[in-house]
Amino acid sequence: MNEEKQKTSDEGQKAAEEKQPEAVKDKKGVNIMFEVSKDKLEAYITLIPLTESPRFSTAEIKKELVEKKIIIGINKETLDLLDKEITYNKKLLIASGEKPKEGKDGSIVLFFKNKEPVKVKKGEKIGEIIPPEEGAEGINVFGEKILSRLMKKAKIPNRVNVEFSAENENLLIAKNDGYFSVDQSTLTVTPFFELEKSTNEYEAYVKVKKLLHEGDFKGEDLKRFLNDNGIVYGILDEEIENIFRQVRFEESVLTAQGVRVVNEKDGQIKYYFDTELKPLEDEYGKLDYKELNLIQNVKKGDKLAEYFPPEKGVEGCTIFGKKIPPKEGAHPPLPSGKNAQQDPKNPNLLIAEIDGSVRLKGKSVEVEPVVTIKKDVDFSTGNINFNGSVFINGDVKSGFSVKAKNDVQVNGVVEEAVIEAGGDVLLKTGFVGRSKGKIIAQGNVTAKFCENENIICEGDLYISEYVMHSTIQTKGTLFITEKTGLIVGGEIYAVKGIEAKTIGNQNYSPTAIIVGMDKETNDEIRELKEYLAENAKQLKKIETILEKFARRKLIKKALPDHIIKIIPELKLLKNLKEAKARNIMTKIKQLASIADKSRTAVVKIFNVVYPGTTITIYDRHFTVSEPMKYVYFKYTDQELVAADLEELE
Repeated sequence: MNEEKQKTSDEGQKAAEEKQPEAVKDKKGVNIMFEVSKDKLEAYITLIPLTESPRFSTAEIKKELVEKKIIIGINKETLDLLDKEITYNKKLLIASGEKPKEGKDGSIVLFFKNKEPVKVKKGEKIGEIIPPEEGAEGINVFGEKILSRLMKKAKIPNRVNVEFSAENENLLIAKNDGYFSVDQSTLTVTPFFELEKSTNEYEAYVKVKKLLHEGDFKGEDLKRFLNDNGIVYGILDEEIENIFRQVRFEESVLTAQGVRVVNEKDGQIKYYFDTELKPLEDEYGKLDYKELNLIQNVKKGDKLAEYFPPEKGVEGCTIFGKKIPPKEGAHPPLPSGKNAQQDPKNPNLLIAEIDGSVRLKGKSVEVEPVVTIKKDVDFSTGNINFNGSVFINGDVKSGFSVKAKNDVQVNGVVEEAVIEAGGDVLLKTGFVGRSKGKIIAQGNVTAKFCENENIICEGDLYISEYVMHSTIQTKGTLFITEKTGLIVGGEIYAVKGIEAKTIGNQNYSPTAIIVGMDKETNDEIRELKEYLAENAKQLKKIETILEKFARRKLIKKALPDHIIKIIPELKLLKNLKEAKARNIMTKIKQLASIADKSRTAVVKIFNVVYPGTTITIYDRHFTVSEPMKYVYFKYTDQELVAADLEELE
């Protein structure tokens, strides 16, 4: 049918052109511009003159409409107007389609309009589902159908003891005798007694519906209801009677109560020193980085830890009559360790054997002697290498090193030096140089600032003022939220996350933030992937050569003897490189699975992060293109996203 209409239109167009004067046929002084709306429901035409005195006829428009396949809703008024007077350089509506007609969504009709509960019988009709009415399709200017929106079915409300009729799937009926009510679009037929769900077996709460008719139920019926539900112990007769005497309907009432078991309280180990080394809080709740209590001094005979045995428990009984014996409490052993011993007068008490510094290492309490450097570490002392903890009252000068099995504390400045500690490192001032200094700690590192230097630590890193143009590697969290709290320039690796006031600056200094993966793992994965890519290129070359030799052999073209000799070598090399590729892929997956555990790491910025900063979490990246305030960055399955920091509060 559409083809016949198109043919008729073409014939009419041809006849119209034949009737035009010769001069009209030869006119080429007008450019016809068409524009169709995005929804294809409207088409516009603009006539642009190409000469000072163009000559034009609407026959050309009709011809163009046919060529453009615009066949629906041609605007005859526009064509008639152009027949009388040609309008140039003006956008005119030339065709209009027809929008689809909307239908009607489904709905639900309830037969009870009462706000108060209504007594209903089993099978009684409560409501009806009205099916949706479909709309009519439309058509665009090209004659293409436009489907109407699918009408939504009625949203089935939540139902409690309400079901669909077996005879009519659109009818809602009562599942049992009770009181019908509608609450927040939930249809409910409530029995006379409702036993509330409990997370324990020691209490039974029952809600009794208000009587709509005198004598519907009594206290004895409630006790029988409890027994039917297996509740046989701790029945509260007085509370049940008070429901009816005090008219406590619609309330959650405790009707049975068991005896809770009281397990033995675990034995405890009390420590007489701080077991967590972290900044202390002042009276205003702020962290004081000058008072870390990093080295805790004790004297010979001081109490270190004490064991307190478990406290006795009490047998319990559930409302279902089940006896629950108390669990025996744990008996943790009194810790022991280097330079610590049991008190001869009290076997439950651990005391220090020597003067020194006490710390909890794993489950052991150890007392270590401490060396104190009263002045600077310089030519007067030489390098320090001590099997314990080190106090330095002065500076650590450039070119020197300090190595300690345990903790290192420096009251002055660490210059272009190296500090290695098996425990924590505390710099009362800071760390500054020309990128050749290094701090390596198995525990936490704390300092006021770090400038143009390198820090590597297994624990957390606390900086009170700023980190500038440095390389930081911590398998814990970087905290830099006091005072300026600034990170600018360099590379920051923090496996468990970063909390900072400001990252970057107004000069957009390049600053790389990497969390969720340590630098060694990140570098190893990158190097393995580079090797894998190069290995793939070499493997491709070998396969190309072997395929070339195979084609020559297939066409029975003789190969030189030296080529025949190297073919086995090439095949062996191919097998070796394929095996190498498999091994590398396995290694990459193993490394990725280790790093995968840290996807939950986040980067928190309490002030502003500037452009020039790149955020990387695990294997996703985010480049900051404009200043962002009070945000945090988190990993998702789709991308690395920035969100308002208030979401975490």
